Amino acid sequence: MNGRPCSKVACARDAISTLTYDYADSMAVLGPLSQKAEPHAYDLCAVHSERLSVPQGWQVIRHVALGA
Repeated sequence: MNGRPCSKVACARDAISTLTYDYADSMAVLGPLSQKAEPHAYDLCAVHSERLSVPQGWQVIRHVALGA
């Protein structure tokens, strides 16, 4: 493991994205891995990023990094 680990319990994969929640707007935001670990964000591996689900009525915003 070279980077930060996935936040999911028992997952040993490297994180590739960061998930944050906006409870007031019923929104989850998934974007590229943040530069540093944040206490109120969740770092997710590719598998858990793809499997992300949110409560009914919430929306998911997926940001992608452009370029290489």
